[in-house]
Amino acid sequence: MDAPYSWHPGAHCLKPRWPLTPNLLPDELFSSWLTRAALAHGCTLDALTVVIRPHARPWHCDFDRGLSEPLLMATSRYAGMSTETLTASTLQPIAKCLNEPSCLRPYGTWPWFLVLGCRGAARAGGLQCCPLCIGEVEPYYRVQARLAWHTSCIIHKIQLIDRCPHCLSALHPGLLRPTGKLTLCHRCLAPLSDAPHVASFGGAPLFQEHVDALHGRPVSYGLEDVSFCDWMFIARAMVSLLQVLVRQHSKGGMDFCRLMSLEGYLDATPSATGLPFEFLSPGDRSVLLGFVWAIMQAGPERFIESALEVSLPVSAFALPSGRSAPAVLSRIALSLTRHSARSARTTLDLKPSAPSSVLRMWERLQRRIRRDGIR
Repeated sequence: MDAPYSWHPGAHCLKPRWPLTPNLLPDELFSSWLTRAALAHGCTLDALTVVIRPHARPWHCDFDRGLSEPLLMATSRYAGMSTETLTASTLQPIAKCLNEPSCLRPYGTWPWFLVLGCRGAARAGGLQCCPLCIGEVEPYYRVQARLAWHTSCIIHKIQLIDRCPHCLSALHPGLLRPTGKLTLCHRCLAPLSDAPHVASFGGAPLFQEHVDALHGRPVSYGLEDVSFCDWMFIARAMVSLLQVLVRQHSKGGMDFCRLMSLEGYLDATPSATGLPFEFLSPGDRSVLLGFVWAIMQAGPERFIESALEVSLPVSAFALPSGRSAPAVLSRIALSLTRHSARSARTTLDLKPSAPSSVLRMWERLQRRIRRDGIR
């Protein structure tokens, strides 16, 4: 089925040097197409790309963010597709629309894009799919498989997955054997379509549809008109705020949630690991985005009014780095309470760690373990 929107239309190969090169499907992610090309030739991805760049290890970095000019031109010649077509299948066009150039560093986290967490040939996550879409006749990974605001399938209305339902390995089609299929886990070879079909609900699908529909166009925030880039920057700041509130679990935070009609947020949020939003699972991101949607719909006036009533501290409102904040966000920050600095005291604290602190350490340890697909 066709989606109601499209990141790129796809393309046909014209006289490719790789004889069995498949066409680039609509909305297909660059790494997905390259993996299908390797499987079509009955070889691994490393074997296919060695003719382009000898001694390269393509899966040790995130080249969905974009390719260097020499590598892009070489791939274009072997694939029989233009460099513009290949670039359109990467994350670069969307990233430039969402963020200022200063935020798009070669390494590190890009706001609103899932992080692969590459460590050698292993990954910690960062790729997602619909368990029903991946079981279709011609499965492939779409561009939205790397977008952090996507948590559910727009076709089947179910939650996306980012791990094998059997061995919990992060999705990594680049490590499939030459006889493998995109429908299978690269580690245990179990069908990814076996994952439970969890229905999507709440505000997260509304947030997702809103961003997709208004992508790149001006949008309103309360009574103010802002650019799409600024609206996404504000929404990312609200994500960070909610993550701080669930970690602190303070009375002021609970009162703020009540005034903003976010009742149940502190209890409904499953993740208190302290990981950045772009590292979280689809389920955790879905909960956060549902409440962010409610905040964005309320507008800045109600936010400022609620923050003033509960004396919300400015320390809870950490602005994303990399660029200057929009004027409306700066006005919100000025309305928050600023406490006087206290001198640090050197004390020997022999008290046991708080349960929430231990939970965060445990979640981080599990994340490192699951990088290798171990339960």
